[in-house]
Amino acid sequence: MKKILIKHFFAWAILISEIVICQPRGPFTTSPQVNSDNTVVFRYIAPKAKEVLLSAQFEKKPIVMIKDASGVWSVTVGPVKPDIYPYSFIVDGISVMDPSNVAFFPNERFKASLVDVPGDTPLIHSMKDVPHGTVTYEYYPSVEGTTGSLVVYIPPGYEKESNKKFPVFYLISGTTDTEED
Repeated sequence: MKKILIKHFFAWAILISEIVICQPRGPFTTSPQVNSDNTVVFRYIAPKAKEVLLSAQFEKKPIVMIKDASGVWSVTVGPVKPDIYPYSFIVDGISVMDPSNVAFFPNERFKASLVDVPGDTPLIHSMKDVPHGTVTYEYYPSVEGTTGSLVVYIPPGYEKESNKKFPVFYLISGTTDTEED
C-alpha cells in the first residue's frame, strides 16, 4: 500500500510539474535598462493595448512607444542627464507604474516608478561606503483621532555618544508627499 501511494504521489508530482512548466508564459522584460551611454530603454508588456506612452520627468511631453510581435512596447531615450527621475506609462489613457521596476515614488496622489541614471562621480543620493545610521518609523495619535506616522533618522554613533550634542533637522513633506518622500 505504501509503495502504491508513493508511486501515485510521484506520478501526480510529475504531471503537475509538467503542467506548470509547460504553461505558456509571456515575455520577460527588463525595465528600465540604463545603458553605459546614459540612454535608457523602457519596456511594458501590453499585447492588447492600442497605445502606450512613456511619461518621464526628463522629457517635455510623453513619448510614443512601439509594440513588437510579442506585445512588448519599448522606447529608447537619451542620453539622459545623471539624476533620479520619476516616470510612468500611459496605457490607453491610463497612467500606470512600471511593473518590472521595484523602485517607486510614494506620493499620495499618484504613483510613479523611479529610474536612477548614474553619473561619472556618485550623485548625492548614491550609496557610498560610509558609516550609515538607522531609520525607524514612529507612530503617534494625531489630533484628528487617527494614527500619524513619521520617519526618524539616527546618525551613526548616536547610541554610543551620551554627552555629544547632535543637530536636529526637520523635513516636512508638502502637499501630497508622504513621510517617505
